[in-house]
Amino acid sequence: MPRAWLAITALASALAALACRDAPAPAAPPSTRQVVDDLGRRVTVPARVERVLSLAPSTTEFVFALGAGDRLVGRSDACDFPAAAAAVPSVGTLFPPSYERILATRPDVVLMIDGNADVRRRLTGHGLPVIVVQPQTLDGILDAARRLGRLLDRQAAAEALVRDLTARRDTVTARVPAGRPRVLYEVWPDPLTSAGPATFLGDLLRVAGGRNVVTAEAGAWPRLSMERVVAADPEVVLTARADSRAAILAGERAGWSAVTAARTGRVVAVPDPDLLVRAGPRAFEGLAWLARVLHPAAFEGAP
Repeated sequence: MPRAWLAITALASALAALACRDAPAPAAPPSTRQVVDDLGRRVTVPARVERVLSLAPSTTEFVFALGAGDRLVGRSDACDFPAAAAAVPSVGTLFPPSYERILATRPDVVLMIDGNADVRRRLTGHGLPVIVVQPQTLDGILDAARRLGRLLDRQAAAEALVRDLTARRDTVTARVPAGRPRVLYEVWPDPLTSAGPATFLGDLLRVAGGRNVVTAEAGAWPRLSMERVVAADPEVVLTARADSRAAILAGERAGWSAVTAARTGRVVAVPDPDLLVRAGPRAFEGLAWLARVLHPAAFEGAP
């Protein structure tokens, strides 16, 4: 009986060893994955992104807002928020770019906006995965936060950020009254250039309760004649330049005296244009400021 038992045990051990030898090895985790950026491009990136180069202020703000600022290995000179960004080495400006400094950061991915197609092509040609992050609306910012959260394995932080930003937006829109003042955003005074409704600025104006005097057919960044401005007769004029506001109110710019906003003194210099033009997390602060300017009575006493 003991001998039979030993034989059975030996046979079982041999079969087990044979099974282990023939069993397939567990599959190795993938080393890369694909993401889709805001241009609809499928970009292959490492499965784990550890080194990030950000070439746009908005993408730098996203990375810090997601708690991944320690992964930034480089930024552009224009990336000046938050204060901690100053500790990240700069690769300089994109006008023109220093490819030597960019390549020296050895990034796993490059984040940028869709402003310089030649730079994007050159970096892609060097084998760098370039992801364009270009939200056109406030909802697009929420989507971008989630996508960057997945890219950086910061999904929980992304969802927390989305909840916070959504709550800020809802707090503002709950106070916006039905009446919408006519608004002109002066991007540049000479030639007078404005923002159309299809731009990110246009979406901010809409959500904040303004009625953009620039129509869709005028395009994204139309140049406007003074005759056209007078015909549209904005009730509120926003300008990125304090000297432009002063000149309009002082009557130093021809034609403006016929505009309601100038006659009533509702020409406002934007104190921090970055809050309105950077399509990143701080745009929701810009939304709150803009709604207060357009509807002061509705926001009187609001925290």
